[in-house]
Amino acid sequence: MAISFSGLVSGLDTSSWVEAFISVKQQKVATTQQEAQKYTTVKNTLNDTRSAVSSLRTSIEKLTDAKFGGVFDLFTKNSATSSNTDIFTATVGSNARRQNYDISVQQLATYTKALSKEPASTVADDSTSLKNLGISTGTFTAYVNGHKNTLTINEDDTLGDLKSKLESFGVNTEVDESGVLRFSALNDGDTIHIGATTDSSNLTSLVGLERQEDGTYASTSSIYKASTASRLTAEDAGFNQVIKAGTFTIGNAEFTIDGDTTLSSLISQINSNEEAQAYAYWDDAAGKLSITSTKEGASYINIEAGTSNFTDVMGFTTSEWDEEGNLLASRMYTDTQTLGKNAIFSVNGTSMVSTSNTVTEDISRMQGVTLTLNRVSTEEDGQTSLKVTQDTSGLVDAVKGFIESYNSFVSKIDTVTANGADLHGESSLTSLKNTVRSYATGKNDSNGGIFNLLADIGISTSSADAGNLNADTNSLRLDENKLLKALEENPDSVKALLVGDNSVLGMMEDAVEQSLKATVGFFDVKTSTLDSNIKKINEKVTKQNKSIETYKAQLEKKFQAMENMIASMQQNYSSFLSSSGLS
Repeated sequence: MAISFSGLVSGLDTSSWVEAFISVKQQKVATTQQEAQKYTTVKNTLNDTRSAVSSLRTSIEKLTDAKFGGVFDLFTKNSATSSNTDIFTATVGSNARRQNYDISVQQLATYTKALSKEPASTVADDSTSLKNLGISTGTFTAYVNGHKNTLTINEDDTLGDLKSKLESFGVNTEVDESGVLRFSALNDGDTIHIGATTDSSNLTSLVGLERQEDGTYASTSSIYKASTASRLTAEDAGFNQVIKAGTFTIGNAEFTIDGDTTLSSLISQINSNEEAQAYAYWDDAAGKLSITSTKEGASYINIEAGTSNFTDVMGFTTSEWDEEGNLLASRMYTDTQTLGKNAIFSVNGTSMVSTSNTVTEDISRMQGVTLTLNRVSTEEDGQTSLKVTQDTSGLVDAVKGFIESYNSFVSKIDTVTANGADLHGESSLTSLKNTVRSYATGKNDSNGGIFNLLADIGISTSSADAGNLNADTNSLRLDENKLLKALEENPDSVKALLVGDNSVLGMMEDAVEQSLKATVGFFDVKTSTLDSNIKKINEKVTKQNKSIETYKAQLEKKFQAMENMIASMQQNYSSFLSSSGLS
């Protein structure tokens, strides 16, 4: 790269001359760039205006989408109001009839419960783990003739270990055939007292030990060998019979027992299986399995034996097996089940029955209404009723949203097309605003309803008069009470005016949509034109900058040639003086 030193020979500041010449050229580039920036500014304003128009379209569509029906139709939304939600609540669909119903509840539906016919577990014996009985580790106190004796219950202690420790203190321990735990004095004439406030084990409270009239102690609940931790098929599981691996059925769900299945894991399977339609619970105090239906009403829980004898051992079924263990016949003990109750209620004086407290329209004959019964009616409650009305909340909110977007749209168009504004002279925008405004304020006789103006339903502009000369006649405002009254008196006509055939908002939507159409709509056409102009100007700037670079190089080359010529002349002059002896 050549290095230029300005005016080293001539003493002239040629670099400043070059910059001065270039500056004149660059002013023309700056003017061109300003023109491009102006187009960019107009484009940004256009995009902001498009957003206002798009927002108006979106707000209109929230109402006009009623033509799609279902959840999109705000005009068909209903609400249900219970006069006493403690007794019942209700939900309604769009097809519900808007009327009042008298509702009373005579009986709630309850759940069927099945309980083992007899204890399924054997009573606890010396090998039974205290931990499996729920007895925690810690201290336990027995007073013999007033002398305090404290033993420690360890993690792995059995009932036999407890017996041995108490026997060493002079206390006899036994479990009778019904599973009742008893403590008595080992020696005649001795007196025992069981338990102290300092005990850290829960033995006394867990089994409910109570002192008897004869001075002995007995548990108020029985203790059984089987527990939720028991492996079902183990011979020492503690059940009355050894449970075979295999299958059985509750509800519509089949369950499988294998060598690793515990009572706890099986209960978890039942409770997590929706097809079982029931949940299970092991009653430690009774040694029985409890199964409760998850469906309300007076229906039996389906319990069937399969290849396992589990349901027989639990006392829900009785079955016959061949020598090879195959099921020959089985029947369910219906007397082990306490049937739930059906719900009884009345609608407008007509008594009805439901198997569930959730009452659907096919039961109540109330179209589109689902009742939830919460409690029985009393005389003090008096008459309770359900009122089904139009849900206007979403509709009113949508109308408010439309008005807000409409006002922003009108304000935006007025601002950007004002004299000196970026989009001044864009007749398409002012025409769009005037068209939309004419629909908002003009009369509409072709919608088929009794309302012909938005003002008829509470949507209007302010009116200028002697007392209000500064009224904003461009913006819409809402008289919500007037709108609600119109919806109450004639909702179909309100819908016809707003979103029906030849409706106000329908025509607005068409006009707005035309301007927003891809490629051919005003905004896309205008944007395309601006982009084209900006591109052309940017290309022009690029060419001007290249021309300036070329011009600068030419100037520098000429000044450099001048410097070289002056240097050569000076050298020749010095040589002449030297050769002439004049130097």
